[in-house]
Amino acid sequence: MTLLMRDQENVKIGEKRGEEKMLMLMERLIKDKRFDDIARIKVDNGYLQKLYLEYHII
Repeated sequence: MTLLMRDQENVKIGEKRGEEKMLMLMERLIKDKRFDDIARIKVDNGYLQKLYLEYHII
C-alpha cells in the first residue's frame, strides 16, 4: 500500500465517522424536538461542536 492509498483510506474513514456523528446528533435533536438547532448548525460550525459536546458525541 502506498502512502497516497493509505491517506485516501484515512480520509474515507474520517468522512464515515463524521457522517455517523452527524446522524447521531440529528437523531437526538429530533427526539428532543430541537428543530431550530438543526437549522442553526447548517450555518454555525461552532454551535455544531457545542452540541456534540452537550450530547457527549465524540
